[in-house]
Amino acid sequence: MLPRYHSHIQTALDDAVAKARRNDQGAPADYIPELARVPLERTSAAVRCLDGTTLLAGDAADHRFTFQSTAKVLLLAALLEERGPVEVFGVVGAEPSGQDFASLARLETHGPMPANPLVNAGAIALCGQLDGNVEQRIAWLERWAERLYGSPIEIDEVVRTSESLSANRNRAIAHLLKHNGVLRGDVEVALEAYFALCSLRGSVEQVAHLPAVLAHGGLALTGGKRLLSPSTVAITVSLMATCGMYNESGNYLVATGMPAKSGVSGVIIAVTPGVAGIAVCSPRLNDKGGSVRGHVILRHLSRQLGWHFALASAELGLEVERASTH
Repeated sequence: MLPRYHSHIQTALDDAVAKARRNDQGAPADYIPELARVPLERTSAAVRCLDGTTLLAGDAADHRFTFQSTAKVLLLAALLEERGPVEVFGVVGAEPSGQDFASLARLETHGPMPANPLVNAGAIALCGQLDGNVEQRIAWLERWAERLYGSPIEIDEVVRTSESLSANRNRAIAHLLKHNGVLRGDVEVALEAYFALCSLRGSVEQVAHLPAVLAHGGLALTGGKRLLSPSTVAITVSLMATCGMYNESGNYLVATGMPAKSGVSGVIIAVTPGVAGIAVCSPRLNDKGGSVRGHVILRHLSRQLGWHFALASAELGLEVERASTH
C-alpha cells in the first residue's frame, strides 16, 4: 500500500491521464517520418518523487519513445558542469526566442548566436562545443545520459537515421551558425551528435529521473551523491522556465508554474523543485510542438496537487504570516 502522500499523487496522476485521453486534438510530428508512424493514442505519465518512489499511469509499462528536445536539458546541464557558464554562453544566449524551435529568422534578425540553448540552433551550437569525432561525442552523451537518467539509455538508430535524412532545416541552421562563426568544427559532426542526442530512447519512468535530479538540487535520489552543482541546476531550471516550451513558454508557465521542456515525440519533462520530477508523453502535438495531452496532464497535476510555484509560495507566505501572529 502506498503512503498517503504517494496515494494522493497517484490518484491525481490517474485522473489526469484519464482526462487527457478524452482529448483527440493535435497531430504527430510528421516531418520526421519515423515519428509520423507512432500509435497516436499512447499516453503515459510518471512522477519521480525525491525519496526514489516512481508513480506511473497510462501506458507507462510499455510505452517507449525518443526523448527529442527534452534531451537538450541533458546537454546543457552536462556542459555547464564540465565547461562552466562562460564557455556555454559564449555560443548561446539566455533569452526566450519568441519563435518556434527551428526558427532561422531569429538567427538572421538577432544573431549571430542562438537565442538560448533549448532551441534547435542553441543545441546544435553546443554539440559543436563537444570534443572528438562523432563516435566520441556520442560516447560523451551516453555517459552523461547514464549519469543523469540513472541508467544506460539506448539510441534509437532508426529514428536517428530518419532525423538525419529529413534534416534540411537543421542543416540550414547549422551552416548559418558556421557562417556566423558560432559553430566550431565540422558541421556534419556536430549535426550527427545532435541527431543522436534527440534519438535517446526510453520510457516516462526513465526520462522523469533527470527532472527529479534537478528538483533535488542536483543530488542523486539515492545516496545523496552530488551529480550537478547548485549553479548548474539554477541555470538549467531557470532556462526551462523561460525557454523550455518555445513560443508557448509564458502561457504554459502561467498555467502550471512548473519549469518544463517539450519534445516533438510528445514528451514533456517538468520540475517541481523540492518535490518531484515529472514526465508525460503522448504524440498528438499542438501548433507549437507541445503534446496536447501532456499539457492537460501537467495542468491537472499542478492544480490538484498545488504544484504551481507561485501558489506554493503564496501558501508558504500565509503560513509564515499565521505563525507570526501567534
